[in-house]
Amino acid sequence: MKIDLHNHSTYSDGLYPPKELLEIAKKEHVDCFALTDHDSVFGCSELKLYAEEYGIHVLAGMELSTEYKGHSVHIVCLFKNNIVPEELIEFSYNKKEERKKRAIKMMEKIKDIYHVKIDLDALLKESEVITRANMCYNIAKCNHISEREAEIYIDNKSKAYIPSTKLSIKDGLKMVKEAGCFTILAHPCLLPKDIVEEIVSMGFDGIEVRYPKNQDGDEEYFKALALKHNLLISAGSDFHGDHGTKHAMIGTSTLTLEEFLPIKERLGLQW
Repeated sequence: MKIDLHNHSTYSDGLYPPKELLEIAKKEHVDCFALTDHDSVFGCSELKLYAEEYGIHVLAGMELSTEYKGHSVHIVCLFKNNIVPEELIEFSYNKKEERKKRAIKMMEKIKDIYHVKIDLDALLKESEVITRANMCYNIAKCNHISEREAEIYIDNKSKAYIPSTKLSIKDGLKMVKEAGCFTILAHPCLLPKDIVEEIVSMGFDGIEVRYPKNQDGDEEYFKALALKHNLLISAGSDFHGDHGTKHAMIGTSTLTLEEFLPIKERLGLQW
């Protein structure tokens, strides 16, 4: 089996709605995948609605944004019994409004400072939770430039940049663990190695040891950390739909069924 525990849809900054995500997963021979939109659980019910039609096992999840020592630290959260906790539905609604207000202010600043075209109406319609990636797509499309060229407008160094409100790792883990989530440190290869071990010792359940941007030796290093800190191993492709540019195709980084069984047991899944 190919099991991919980190993917995104239009309910955050992915380019495909959940049903199309299932179609792509089927073509890529993915047997099971998790939907882990940024700070959003809104796509999970739609995903589960169509999953049986495609013969694919799906997991409801979310990728929580936190911060540690000035670095963005993302936590993949998977839900016990594959049921979205009520607390995280409320959290998603609050985060949706917060990100919407930030996006409007930031896009207006980008327009005023850099004199580029934007389409706020389209931006607000295209996803439930708006991230900087959504802003980047919008700017690129409106100005007929590549997403790479558009990134300068939404980068941390941009004069229009407005930081998002992020939880500390401690507060984020407390919130999702109280909701019964299984927690995985996402893409540790994107973090400075000198703080990764500090982070995994804070109470995570797992660590993403396979990820498309891993460098030589990363998987072995993260597996050693998992063993040292009694963590389960995970894998995720971080599919957004823009594979070939910034992200990878679904099914690029996966677990085998044998590797997934300890997580499956912790989640109480019956298949």
